[in-house]
Amino acid sequence: MREILALGYAFLTLIICANAMVGASFRVGAEALLAYALNFAGMAILFVCFLARDEKKYPKVYLIAAAAGALVLVAAGFALMMRTGFRIYFYDAVIPGLVWLLVGGVAALLWSLHMTARLRARW
Repeated sequence: MREILALGYAFLTLIICANAMVGASFRVGAEALLAYALNFAGMAILFVCFLARDEKKYPKVYLIAAAAGALVLVAAGFALMMRTGFRIYFYDAVIPGLVWLLVGGVAALLWSLHMTARLRARW
C-alpha cells in the first residue's frame, strides 16, 4: 500500500508537470519535474540512511556520507523550485511548489518504509 501511494504521487506529479510543459511554459514544467525528481531521490536516500542506522552491516561513515549527498540533492530540488516559482492551480486554490515538494517528502518516507520492510522480510 505504501508503494502505491508513492507511485501515485509520482504519477500525479508527472501529469501536473506535463500539463505545465504543454500549457504554460516548457522550461518551467521541465524544471519543476527535475526539482521533484531531485527532492524525491534525496529524501528517499536520507530516510533509508536514517532507517539503516541500527543495522550492523552498514558502517556509520558510509551512512553519513550518503545522507550528506542526499541533503545536497534535497537542497538542489528546493533551490530549483524556488527559482521557477511553480504553482499548482486546483479549482480556486493554489498549491505552491514548495508545499508539493514537502508532500513528496512524505511519499519518499512511505517508499523508504516499504523498501526497508521488504528487505527485512527477505532476511
